[in-house]
Amino acid sequence: MSRDMEIARLRERLERDHWPRLQMSLIVLLTGAAGFIASFGLLQAGMHTMALRYPLAACAAYAAFLLLLWSWAYSHGRKRKSENDWPDPNGLSDGSSSSGSSGPGWHSGGGRSGGGGASSSYEAPSSSSSSSWSSSRSSSARGDSDFSLLDGADDFGWVIVAILAAVAAALVALWALWLSPALMAEVLLDVALAGGLYRRLRRIESRHWLSTALRRTAVPFLLLALLAAAAGFAGARYAPGADSIGDVIAAHRDAAG
Repeated sequence: MSRDMEIARLRERLERDHWPRLQMSLIVLLTGAAGFIASFGLLQAGMHTMALRYPLAACAAYAAFLLLLWSWAYSHGRKRKSENDWPDPNGLSDGSSSSGSSGPGWHSGGGRSGGGGASSSYEAPSSSSSSSWSSSRSSSARGDSDFSLLDGADDFGWVIVAILAAVAAALVALWALWLSPALMAEVLLDVALAGGLYRRLRRIESRHWLSTALRRTAVPFLLLALLAAAAGFAGARYAPGADSIGDVIAAHRDAAG
């Protein structure tokens, strides 16, 4: 019997007898609660920067998720051992890059001298100074225009990022529920093998349960943490001094009213 075959057997039994998606729903709810509590605790500790607090809260929620998943697997494995519910398969007893001349406003050493050099392509000092002054003025005008565009985009930018973060959180939760039978079966097998609860299947490849959980769940939680940081940054830019998304929404309502 291979590892994949045994995971398939455990998954089928979980889906038949133990409602794994319902149990994963409880784990996800507790994970979200842990994230809110972590964010509130960091705020009370003096961390008012949302762009830093929110991803840290997401990391704390992920740690709570892993702990809850291990607790479920360990308690379920011991329960199955006490009930002698582990399968007994027959016959098994025992993986310089940019060119300097291409930059705007760059002049050769001869062009910076008083006479302009032998070539007629260089302008007189007064002309070059006026040209540089007008160039700096136009670049300053462009900079002011860019900042005004950014300020105008802030009104909708933080809303878009916040919506993306909320949608990502919902998708991660739905993805965890969809994946739960396979994930819980594999983690259950690894915890059982590591804890000696499954000694009759010693030939099955044993992996650490944490590496299994990280391999299946780390990327979505990392993306969620990055979006949480982006939402915090966008909210703080739109409403300076805001400590939470609730403060940002209140500021938006005041501005709209």
